[in-house]
Amino acid sequence: QVAVRSLTGGGLLWRDKADWPWGGSQLCGCPSVTHSSEITEQRTSSYELPSFILSAFGTDFTLNLMPDTSFIAPSFTIHRISARDFGGLRSASGAQPFLDSNLQKITNQTEETEGHLRGCFYSGNVDNNQNSLVAVSLCSGIFGTFITEGKEYLIEPKLRGSGPDSAEQLHVIKRRTFTQSHNVPVMFDHPESRRRRFVSAPRFIETLVVADASMTQFYGDEIKHYVLTLVSMAAQLYKHPSIKNSVNMVVVKMLVVEDEEVGPEISSNGGVALRNFCSWQQLFNPPSQRHPEHYDTAVLFTREDICGHQSCDTLGVADVGTMCDPKRSCSVIEDNGLQAAFTAAHELGHVLSMPHDDSKTCEKLFGDLGGHYLMAPLFVNLNKTSPWSPCSALYITEFFDNGHGDCLLDAPENTMPLPRELPGTTYSLDRQCQQIFGEEFVHCPNTSDSDVCSQLWCQEDGKMHCTTKNGSLPWADGTPCGPNGTCLHGACMVVVDGGWSLWGPWQQCSRTCGGGVEFSYRECTDPVPQNGGKYCEGQRVQYQSCNTQPCDNKDGKSFREEQCEKYNSPSYLDLNGNMKQWIPKYAGVSPRDRCKLFCRARGSSEFKVFEAKVIDGTTCGPDTTSVCVQGQCVKAGCDQVIGSNKRVDKCGVCGGNGLTCRKITGFRVFTSYGYSDIVTIPIGATNIDIKQRSHRGIKHDGNYLAIKRESGGYILNGNFSVSTVEQDIPVLGAVLKYSGSSTTLERIQSFGQLQEAITIQLLATAGDSNPPKVKYTFFIPRDVTFNKSKDRKSSSLSLHMIHPFGHLPEYRFVDI
Repeated sequence: QVAVRSLTGGGLLWRDKADWPWGGSQLCGCPSVTHSSEITEQRTSSYELPSFILSAFGTDFTLNLMPDTSFIAPSFTIHRISARDFGGLRSASGAQPFLDSNLQKITNQTEETEGHLRGCFYSGNVDNNQNSLVAVSLCSGIFGTFITEGKEYLIEPKLRGSGPDSAEQLHVIKRRTFTQSHNVPVMFDHPESRRRRFVSAPRFIETLVVADASMTQFYGDEIKHYVLTLVSMAAQLYKHPSIKNSVNMVVVKMLVVEDEEVGPEISSNGGVALRNFCSWQQLFNPPSQRHPEHYDTAVLFTREDICGHQSCDTLGVADVGTMCDPKRSCSVIEDNGLQAAFTAAHELGHVLSMPHDDSKTCEKLFGDLGGHYLMAPLFVNLNKTSPWSPCSALYITEFFDNGHGDCLLDAPENTMPLPRELPGTTYSLDRQCQQIFGEEFVHCPNTSDSDVCSQLWCQEDGKMHCTTKNGSLPWADGTPCGPNGTCLHGACMVVVDGGWSLWGPWQQCSRTCGGGVEFSYRECTDPVPQNGGKYCEGQRVQYQSCNTQPCDNKDGKSFREEQCEKYNSPSYLDLNGNMKQWIPKYAGVSPRDRCKLFCRARGSSEFKVFEAKVIDGTTCGPDTTSVCVQGQCVKAGCDQVIGSNKRVDKCGVCGGNGLTCRKITGFRVFTSYGYSDIVTIPIGATNIDIKQRSHRGIKHDGNYLAIKRESGGYILNGNFSVSTVEQDIPVLGAVLKYSGSSTTLERIQSFGQLQEAITIQLLATAGDSNPPKVKYTFFIPRDVTFNKSKDRKSSSLSLHMIHPFGHLPEYRFVDI
């Protein structure tokens, strides 16, 4: 227990309402009321920012504070939910959309909070140490946290919920320790639309905060103030520059659940509790981003004990990387006092894709990070200069750069004004002297550097003698000092906005040939943001193409093929014990996932995602020249240069005019059974397009396209085994896209220039009643000989001697 002494209010924590610096209406714990107009008049001449001395653990801590409502949205409201208003709400389906009637019912229970709670919250520093942090509420005593000298402290009144009633109000202060863990049950990756990449832009996490019935029962009337204090503490942590982004946590709405039956069903199983809450909270989220109560994430505080997979020491639970997903962007926090604020910051970090600091990915990149950062699963005290580890900063930056946090780019619509300007911004030093000593006094011009901000010296106009008052007479807070400083708490402090460093050197190219990518970086270190200054905004990374000369690729394999082949190993065997051959998979891959390394086992439908990102400079697909950069597809030309407009012409020539090739077309009608040759396509062919339309639009009409290599082996639909689904077939120099046989228009198309001859065949099984018709087109270089008449005679593999009522070899359909 410690005694708290006020340095500004005459001694105590607001024995009289006139000592309360901001807010114009009755505040919890203030025994008397003064109208706002009277307070305003008093402040304009005498108000100073509050400071308090705390004596604990053999040390005096001076808390220097400023009002801080930046974490409360302009349209912030509190809603109470009771059984009389929401009977049966818990049983509502999680898939139910937001209902205006839900909002209307809640709105009827809205509590106005502008004057009641906005003035409670302060942030600042300890002992004027700019590496320290304070986030407290001053309603009903000091309630919150401060971090200094590598340790964090939690402070609250001994008698919580009542105002000071003695000469010195007793508080409890303790150093914080963690003995429980944070649980992350499921990892999700939810890409969204991508805007500008590698740009530092301010992000606003518009948040719904929910206090369940167990919280309401435990805290009573104090619930609103207590929960907002936790959010205030968490929001301050996200403002620290070690996160290397401008992140603002803003509460847009708070739900106070009064009856358990209408709140989310909280199971002791953390994963189940999270799923239930995620479904429940959807009922209250307006779908439009422009709605003032739309939120990006939801946070539930509960007193129920949460259990993980192995123990019940879990303090919080969240899914990883789900921000901006309205169905999964949520977290559940077990309340265990003020340290729940750190749990909330930790779990929100998971929602923003941050893993634990001891994860394999973090250790691979940064080694052992220890247990002193916010994303450590267990930690004793926080790193005072860097609460966020370099791994956390990297992951949240990549999350934003990959477009997964674009919903955070919209700021709350209206700007909420601060309570009022500091007096020093309104009253000059001369005017301050006149208010204290009389109209004939002005500021003493020869004030020493040691007295700047700390002691106000004045002199009577025309006289040389300077005077002050005994004791402390600091300059009014807000008075300009130094080149860019402002007086606060008797010291000249400079609010330093962050500035970009110079661009660093270009890093190693990602490829040695064929078009790689190299990066240059700059940091927000010139200067580092200080004293609440803004984090840098703008481009943090620049990149360009490098090593664009063609590769000496004699085997004709693409760079993506080479990446898949690296996983050909005894670790992956088929049912016969043979090593699987991995080839790129393009068909069925979402456009947003084109820069992941999808590989398919040759001759099978099995596929795996071996890497979340292909190597920078890999083409996004066979049908484009765009390339992957840090997991995103960016525009590039056929010359392997990012941003280039060069395109491949129909002849396969980069930047060509289309005059170096000729078009080959053909049309075949078949009446024979079995395999028949359609056309042999020579080396150098481009833009191949083979079409076989089913008779009368019937799927599986008994006729199927097949592809055979010059060596005699089949690469599609050979040996009477027919593929029904879409697939991509790598050949030398090109990729052949097959539509699958279960379509009315069976089709083969090519991307790239063929570097091996292939024969297109038809497998016919339907007989004369449904004669198949096949049309083909492609382009070949003008110096390549092509004999169409010779090609038509090629049908050596047709089974034309088999009678339609005789026996055909058995054929089967496979999904590969």
